[in-house]
Amino acid sequence: MVIGAGAAGTMAAIFASAGGAETLLLERTKDGGRKILISGGGRCNVLPMRVDESRFVTDSSVNTLRRIVRSWPLVEQRRFFEQDLGIPLEEEPEAAKIFPASHKARDVRDGLLALAARNGARLRVSTRVLDVMPAEERWLVELEEGAPLVADAVILACGGLSVPNTGSDGTGLDVARLLGHTIHPTYAALTPLVGDSPALASLSGVSLTVTLTARAGDRSATATGGFLFTHHGYSGPSVLDVSHVMVRSRAEGEAPGRLTVKWTSLDEKQWESALKPHGARTVSGALRAELPDRLATVLAGIAQVDPSRSLAELRREERLRLIETLVRGVLPCTGDEGYKKAEVTGGGVSLAEIDPRTMESRRHPGLYLCGELLDAFGPIGGYNFLWAWATGRAAGNAAVGWRLVVGGWWLVHATGTGARTTVRAPDPYRHPQSQSRIAIRNPKTRIAVASSTSRPFHRPARPATWPACLPSSRRRALPSSGGARRSTRRSAAPCASPWSGR
Repeated sequence: MVIGAGAAGTMAAIFASAGGAETLLLERTKDGGRKILISGGGRCNVLPMRVDESRFVTDSSVNTLRRIVRSWPLVEQRRFFEQDLGIPLEEEPEAAKIFPASHKARDVRDGLLALAARNGARLRVSTRVLDVMPAEERWLVELEEGAPLVADAVILACGGLSVPNTGSDGTGLDVARLLGHTIHPTYAALTPLVGDSPALASLSGVSLTVTLTARAGDRSATATGGFLFTHHGYSGPSVLDVSHVMVRSRAEGEAPGRLTVKWTSLDEKQWESALKPHGARTVSGALRAELPDRLATVLAGIAQVDPSRSLAELRREERLRLIETLVRGVLPCTGDEGYKKAEVTGGGVSLAEIDPRTMESRRHPGLYLCGELLDAFGPIGGYNFLWAWATGRAAGNAAVGWRLVVGGWWLVHATGTGARTTVRAPDPYRHPQSQSRIAIRNPKTRIAVASSTSRPFHRPARPATWPACLPSSRRRALPSSGGARRSTRRSAAPCASPWSGR
């Protein structure tokens, strides 16, 4: 069962159903994928053109984050969209972004849901999940309406707290917390900032490319990109990419962060040259050669320099003051626009409690977490979709392992076709350093273990006792109306090869 039909959840459903698992995709809204629809201004920035792992933000292990990012390389993700999904992609080199060639986010959302449906996944919309609890050897999913559902494995992909009108309400974080997971403090990330400078209030609508630096305590972030003055403050990619530093400084009660801006590509020496006396050229003329007119006038005022004066009349201290404003100007920042405008949620489930190969909870076998729930986010430009696709795919592939149990073997990867197929069966729960290679017969019809070069890996059993972190109030038995637990047969059942063509 997959909870949440967003980017990560839909991708998880695609790969789980492709692996032969009976997959139910639950969605709170009436259609799903609403963040996909509004992303990139309705165009959907599917992927970045290149990946810089250092640009991700996390309070968890950086090495774990890198392992997850590398689990599905960018080139393979792009191939999936263009070949498997049939959506042509188009690069925008100046922004280092990849969009669907149609420039329609709906094509991406609808294509993902359609592929999940073709693979056999069922979508159930307008369904709100209240809780997820272990029940005997399975999972009990409580709904706002209707009887609880029972699942062999659960994939939590219900997002964080950002853009609540798309269906994100923090349910997944609440469920993970109640199940004993460590939750790093959450905060609005990639969100516009608020300023109250009277001098800048008249600049609403002015946009340009700048370099922003945010510093607060031992945290800092720098970004170069678009900048937009709004009625309330500042927005644009550069603002969003550094906003988390300012947001966290206030949320954690630290000293207020400092936001500085380099308004153009010119450095100090280049501005010294540009502001040298040149005929009858004025300060305003020199500034307007590099800046929008309204902004040039305001910045001259902030530096206490009359823009109508000629460059030859400027005193040295005035010139230095003007250069300081242009290269290291201070932007007043009094707040942010919060989750309502935030692109993602910062913080979340600690990556230390997630197996980076499978996205499975280290606390609860059979529970998988992916997407925005996890303690990681990237900058503007497709990074967060790349994270959602990679974590969703890993969770979907791994969740299949809970049902592909043949003669006591847990199968997680198969290669080859025909009468003999090689299967790698690592056991991440009991024997993380061991692997087994097995020859199987007729993978498209009946699977039978023929030989093994190392000891077999049996399906890991759930703990006989409830974890100490789980309150007694959350220890449940399966409802009697749910039917008897299905028995695990040792005989091989008909099974199509879930990895054919992959």
